Amino acid sequence: MVKVVIDGKEVEVEPGTTILEAAERLGIKIPTLCYYPGVFGEATCRVCVVEIVKSGKIVPSCAFPVSEGLVVETDNDRIRENRRLALEVILAIHKIKCQSCPRKGGYCELLELCREYGVEGIPVCAECPLHEDDCLLVKGELCLGPLTVSGCGGICMYERRVCEGCRGPVTRSDVIEEAVKLYMRYGINLDRVLAKLGKYYSSSPQYDRVVKLITGFFQGKSKEVVDS
Repeated sequence: MVKVVIDGKEVEVEPGTTILEAAERLGIKIPTLCYYPGVFGEATCRVCVVEIVKSGKIVPSCAFPVSEGLVVETDNDRIRENRRLALEVILAIHKIKCQSCPRKGGYCELLELCREYGVEGIPVCAECPLHEDDCLLVKGELCLGPLTVSGCGGICMYERRVCEGCRGPVTRSDVIEEAVKLYMRYGINLDRVLAKLGKYYSSSPQYDRVVKLITGFFQGKSKEVVDS
C-alpha cells in the first residue's frame, strides 16, 4: 500500500491506483468526460486534470498512477483554467444536436461542466426540462432557445414561456444550422425569426454575423458558404 495526499486528505491505496480512483475513495469529485460516448476515449478529454504539488505538473487524473508520498491538488485557478480550455476544445469538435441526443430529458455531463466553468457554445434548449412532445417549438411557438447561450437553467421552459434570448446569441455556425433546421421542421419561417432576434440580440457585437448565418441556412446554403 502507498500513502497519498489529495486536497490535504491522506489515503492508503494499492500501487497502480490512479489519482482519480484514489480521490473517489476520499469522496473527492474530479470532473471527467473520458467515458462520454461519442466525444473522447479514455484519458483524452483532459477535463479530469489535477496538479502534482511537488513538480507543478498538470496531469490527467484518470491515467496517472499514484506513488508513495504523492501530494495532489484537484482544484485551483490553474487547474480550472486548464479544464475550461479543454471544454472549449471539446465543444469545437462536438456536434451539438440536443434534440436528438440520447441524453435528452436526462443529465448531460458536458452541459453541466460548461455551465460550471463558464464555457459558452451550447444552446438553451439543451437544458430544457420538457420532453420533445411538450416543446413549445412543436406547438409552433417561436422560442429562441435553440439560438441562445445556455446557462439560465431553462427557466422559461419551466414557466411554459417561450425563450426570448435574454442571454444573447450562440455564435457557433453548427449550432445555428441545427436551430434553423428545427425552425423549418416546425413551420417557423425566416421572417418570424429575424423579427424576434432584435429584442436582445441587436446590441451584440455578433448580431450581424448571426443574422447572416441564419438567413443563409434558411436559404439552403452550405455551412462553408454561409460562414465564409
